[in-house]
Order: sequence, then C-alpha cells, then structure tokens
Amino acid sequence: MLSQADWIPLALAVLVFEIPRYTISLISLAVLWMTRKPQLTEVRKNISISVIIPAFNGASGLLRSIASLREQTLAPLEIIVVNDGSTDGTRAIAEQARAAGLIDLVIHHGSRCGRSPAVNAGARFARGDLLLAMDPDTVFAPTALMRLAAAFNDPRVAAACCNIGVRNAGATLWAALQSLEYLMSISAGKSFLNMIGAISCCSGACSMYRRDVFVDQGGPDVGPGEDLEFTLRLRRLGYQVRFVSEAWAETSVPESAINLVRQRLRWDRDAFRIRLIQYGELKLFRAEMLSDTLQRLDFVVFDLVPTLSLPFYIAYCVILFGPETPLFLGGGYILSLGISLFNIALSSLMVSQSHTFFSLTIALIFPLYQGIAMKLVRGMAFTFELLFSASRHDDYVPPRVRRALTAHRT
Repeated sequence: MLSQADWIPLALAVLVFEIPRYTISLISLAVLWMTRKPQLTEVRKNISISVIIPAFNGASGLLRSIASLREQTLAPLEIIVVNDGSTDGTRAIAEQARAAGLIDLVIHHGSRCGRSPAVNAGARFARGDLLLAMDPDTVFAPTALMRLAAAFNDPRVAAACCNIGVRNAGATLWAALQSLEYLMSISAGKSFLNMIGAISCCSGACSMYRRDVFVDQGGPDVGPGEDLEFTLRLRRLGYQVRFVSEAWAETSVPESAINLVRQRLRWDRDAFRIRLIQYGELKLFRAEMLSDTLQRLDFVVFDLVPTLSLPFYIAYCVILFGPETPLFLGGGYILSLGISLFNIALSSLMVSQSHTFFSLTIALIFPLYQGIAMKLVRGMAFTFELLFSASRHDDYVPPRVRRALTAHRT
C-alpha cells in the first residue's frame, strides 16, 4: 500500500509528523561529530558563580542537588536557597544545610510568590559574576558548571543552558517516553539550534546568566513562561544565548499521564502567548539577525504549522483514501518508526547514552507519543490560549501575583 500511495499526502505526513525536524539536524550534527575537536573548558580567571535555588515544596530533592553542587570542579562562590512559601520540610532542610556549611544563605517567603520572584529575590543578594538558576531536583555532573561558565568567555553571551537527562526514566511508561523526547529535543535538537545561533529558551531547570545583564533587565518576568520570555528578551536586546551540550544535568519528569498533560498544556500555551501574541513571531519581515529568523521559523514550521495541520490532514486522508485510510496511516507510521529509530540510535551514539530493554521497547511507540499524543495536547493548549487566554488562570503563578499582573486590565 505504501509503495503504491500518492506521494503528496505522504510528503505532507513527513511535515505534519515532524520527521525532518530531527533527521536533518541529526545528519548535520553527525558530520560535525565525526570531525569534532575537543571543546575548550578553560574559564576566565577568577570568575565566580552564585547559585540560586528557588524551592517550593522541594524537600525531596534539595539535599541531592546541593551535594552535586559541592562536587563541582569549578566550585560556586555561594549557594542561595529561596524557600518560596513551602509547606513541606524545605525550610528545615535548607536551614540544616546552612548550619552545616553546605549553603551560604536561606531566604524565606512567608507565602508562595512564584519561581521568578524567588529567583529575582536571590539575585538581589548574589555576588558572583554569573548566576545559575536551577530547580531543587536538578543534579549536575561534576564538570557542568565549569563547562557552562566557559560559554561566557565570549562577552556577547548573556545566557547559557545545559544538556538535561531524565533521572526517573525507568519509573513509568510516560517517564521513559519523556527520556527519549529529551534526547531528541534537547540533546540533539538544541545542539543543532546552537550551531546556527537559534536557541530560544534556557530551561528553568538549569540556566546560567551574566549577573550584570540579569540585574539590568530586572530578571525574568513574574508571569507564566518566564524562562522562554527572558531568553527571547535577551535575544531582542542583541545578546547571544548558548546551549552547552557537554554540560550535563539530570532532573525528574512527570510520571503520570495526567501530570504530563498538565505540564505540557502550561508549556505550550505559554509558548503560544509569548511567541505569537507578546513577541509577534508570525511577522514575516522584521529587522533582525538571521539566527533570530531561524529560531522563529523553528517554532512556526515545526511546532505551530504541524499542530494546526494535523486535524485537517487526517480529514484530507479520509476524503482521499476512504476506507483504506487506516492502512495508509499505518504504512506512514511504519515509515515514521524507521526514521525515528534511526534518529534515536544516532542521537544515543553522539551523546554516548545507553538504553535498557524497556526503553528500546518504548521506542516502538515513540512516534505515536511525539507525533500524535503530544501534538493533540499542544493543539488543545494553543486553542485554549487563543480563545480563553488560559495562561492568565494558570496556578503556576500564585493567584495574588496574577491579580497584581492583570489589575490594570480590569
């Protein structure tokens, strides 16, 4: 059936299901990987790093995160924990760590203010040349801070983010799928985007900033999607943003379908609001650098267009093939699966990542997860944001902070 199919709908499937997104970038990366030279990790003499850990109910992972910071080859100047109104044991653990000399400062918020206000509060007391903002469950490889700091040898760089692995990949089906997704979208995808200077978001899980630039800009916005918004703002101001693939960290991901969908709805509606409404990234002609155009096109061509096209493509196939539609789509899935397995294998080889039998089995349904399930979630997020401005009601931002943000609109 596939060999006899009309190649027009098959070619559309390639776009709709994002097949070229990682295949093209991976082939390009593979060529560079085979001819790569060792990366320089020497940092500027006497450069200092202040670490800020905003923690809301982060008791379970906080000590492990602090321990990984204490084992860095480039030791941080100071570690600041901001207890953001936690209701678990975060405050007690942070105070015990401070008393033991493991961290330098603990800031307490009587009630939750949100991640950005917590990071910004820590930045007011920071003394380092660079700021590392991280989640309380992020764990770093020993050379991560040194490799991140080396990116700032270039004075044009204002922000840098690191490679992220999934620590709880073996916990559930959903965590295992996210592990493969992180491999493709972060380890491979961001490596390629870094080549063309098109990094658009420094993850909140672990990102480093030049402190003077951070303070001058007032830090991340206190609304939702702060990591994306702040990165795009820095790009608009002419600064460069880097992804350091050799700097590794691990974090935990949602283990249930419900929590995963909630997370992605928030991420995707924030991206829609910030990119299309706040920053107007659909404008075709703008006075900007080529790298800025490429980062916009990455979102429009590989996120927005395939997501909005999916229901129309399915309807088109039904009209074109009638009762043979499942057979055609099944053949397309087999093609997608072959390409996906090639991409996963190539990515794993380049980052020296091994896989368990469980993860290899999960790879067989990865195209269904990435090409259909997450795209449907993204479509819901875009629709809710467009019709109802759903991000204004997201509990990620505390209600009193959200009311203060939107007071002028009422």
